[in-house]
Amino acid sequence: MQAALANPALISLAAGFVDQESLPAAATARVMTEVLNDPVEGRRALQYGTTAGDTELRSQILRLLERGEGVSEGAYEAYLPQVVVTQGSQQLLYLVAEALLDPGDIVLVESPTYFVFLGVLETHGARAIGVPIDDGGMKLDALEATLEEISARGELGRVKLIYSITEHSNPTGLSLAPDRRKGLVEIAQRWSKERPIYVLEDAAYRGLSYTDGPEPRSAWSYDETGDTVILARTFSKTYSPGMKTGFGVLPKSLVKPILGLKGNHDFGSSNLHQMVLARVLREGVYIEQVELLKSLYKAKRDTMLEALDQHFAGFDGQVKWTRPAGGLFVWFSAPEGVDLGPLGSVWPNCQSKGVIYVPGQYAFAHEPTPPETNHARLCFGVPDEADLKEGIARLAAALAECLDPVA
Repeated sequence: MQAALANPALISLAAGFVDQESLPAAATARVMTEVLNDPVEGRRALQYGTTAGDTELRSQILRLLERGEGVSEGAYEAYLPQVVVTQGSQQLLYLVAEALLDPGDIVLVESPTYFVFLGVLETHGARAIGVPIDDGGMKLDALEATLEEISARGELGRVKLIYSITEHSNPTGLSLAPDRRKGLVEIAQRWSKERPIYVLEDAAYRGLSYTDGPEPRSAWSYDETGDTVILARTFSKTYSPGMKTGFGVLPKSLVKPILGLKGNHDFGSSNLHQMVLARVLREGVYIEQVELLKSLYKAKRDTMLEALDQHFAGFDGQVKWTRPAGGLFVWFSAPEGVDLGPLGSVWPNCQSKGVIYVPGQYAFAHEPTPPETNHARLCFGVPDEADLKEGIARLAAALAECLDPVA
């Protein structure tokens, strides 16, 4: 961000922000006016709310989940006491870590994973251990092998969480394969021998799928007892980050501790924003916004992928990248030994050419192996299509000079 401010001509493929022009200002203004013009509802919106969140919004969230999972309306009504509204999903991730983790505890994460969550774990003194992924997300056989190794070391009791970004992951853009979701839950339950091992399902990008047909069932939907999976979602990517509203569905055992901590943090999320979002969901405004975003981001994704195909065609397969079915990110990989990190030669060369990215090394846990440095996270959310094309062209030129300094 400092680099972007210092150089307005810089093309940022780094920040995981949403498209500025897509934000639903007019629709939100209309709904907010309706809320505030109602004498009763307006005053309620401007008053304190509850720590768990507005009941109407939480009910609308359950309707959203029912539609997404393809079940009948009302099927999830019993989960209402387990729904908590948070300041974006990031607050929920922090609260879960605060409630569950002691220094030295272990969290199993995808390798690579959401680097901001790695910072949360570091803050709490927890150890993040990476589990390899492939095009279908976390490899379940590798997860089993990791748990076996930890158990053999006598550390199974320190494992508290398995963290998975199931939909269009930040940073890779990949999703957990549909046929692995039930298995992920079963592994956590089977290895909960000394204490519960929870699955933290981060589905921040659910809804932003650019292929036809319904999205696959969540891992949460396979948790039949409701004791294993913590579902974390947000309206930041699918509606408005400025409203800072996310939500979670918690196992019953975690409701009281999470709400206790949230009460200490903020006494509850913004009541005004919650009441606006409840109407946005109820009146169908949310669905309209999601459909708009899907069309917009699909075009941007296609532009980035076409630019990568064009500008890296002459690299003889030395570089590769993911082809995400949704979300905002492409994971770019250079040959092993090429350092795309801040201490390598590619990063400053890109800056000099006016393009930046997120070095991929930040997305790796430090166990069981050192972070890999030959990757980059590219975001297509903010730049327009012309800047996406130019940004990839600059990236290709910078990398070409570093791979062949004589050229």
